[in-house]
Amino acid sequence: MIRFALIAASVLGFALTAAVGNLLLPLLRTLAPPEGEGQDAPRPQRRDGAPDEDDGGDPPTPGPRGLPAMGGLCFIIGALAAVGVGWAVVCLVQPELLGGGLTGRLILGLGCGFLLGAAGLMDDLARLRPRQVLGLRTGPRLALEGAAAAAASAALWAGGAMPTGLRLPAVGYVELGAAAAPLWALLLLALAESARLSGHADGAAAGAAFVAMLGLMGAETVLGFFPLAVLPAALAGALMAFLLWNFYPARLLPGSVGCLFLAGAVGGIPLSIGRADLALALALPFWAEGLAALLQGAWRRWKGRPLFKAGSLSLWLQKRGGAVSAFYVFCALALLGVLAALRAAQL
Repeated sequence: MIRFALIAASVLGFALTAAVGNLLLPLLRTLAPPEGEGQDAPRPQRRDGAPDEDDGGDPPTPGPRGLPAMGGLCFIIGALAAVGVGWAVVCLVQPELLGGGLTGRLILGLGCGFLLGAAGLMDDLARLRPRQVLGLRTGPRLALEGAAAAAASAALWAGGAMPTGLRLPAVGYVELGAAAAPLWALLLLALAESARLSGHADGAAAGAAFVAMLGLMGAETVLGFFPLAVLPAALAGALMAFLLWNFYPARLLPGSVGCLFLAGAVGGIPLSIGRADLALALALPFWAEGLAALLQGAWRRWKGRPLFKAGSLSLWLQKRGGAVSAFYVFCALALLGVLAALRAAQL
């Protein structure tokens, strides 16, 4: 019966996201910048008059082709409703779960996504202002994301679900003690920044997160958290529907709200079941994006020019091999992360 709940959550997530997308798409189109405005707009200036550098190079613009952003609201709303229905079915089958610890873990995993998604929404809303087409400046944006990550870490601690250590290959379980809470907050912040960069390439963020959710369903099953798989099942169905608009040629972008919500889900759900190592593995495509951004910044400061001729790894792949190739590369990296996560869960 629980398997039926997972299937129902996935199908409902797909259907609701498709329905919400059809309703929101006309509205989001009216909020999108005119074609080319994101590229041609002047860079924001700091108080000293210098351009506001972001990620060590020229940042991706919110809508370089005049595409509407904030599409992440579609799968957030769809997944939330689907999780509610799916968990209600699970609790009908096993009423003891309604007030048990699994319900708290489900809420914590979902809450991590919502906290980071709220920070992303503030960034997206800032882009609606004519003089802030690049969104919030680096400082305020990092402060918002850091506050959201710290709040998520505090909620995990208060809910008794925070892992106090980390399982490492060939090492075993490493106890972190008091360093665990700030470390997980830092992990969520780094994951949020990395995922934000990948949201401008057609289907990259949504495709990678879709594969990660499938892997998370398998890992939770292996670890004995099978009822909690209703959350990644609902998200997988919602992301499949979102890809109808986000796959090349994209008609809708997830925006910061969507990318940060996915970062919170990929990082927060494993943390809520006490397995931070799963977050490290499942987020492999986003870590690759973040590492490329660090290399871009370091190379720019050392050589005085960017390493990549695009603002992010996903956009560089898109320019080198096409948008579909970039999508496949991100999905392949996500699949490698899934295999590593499943292996870690079995051990």
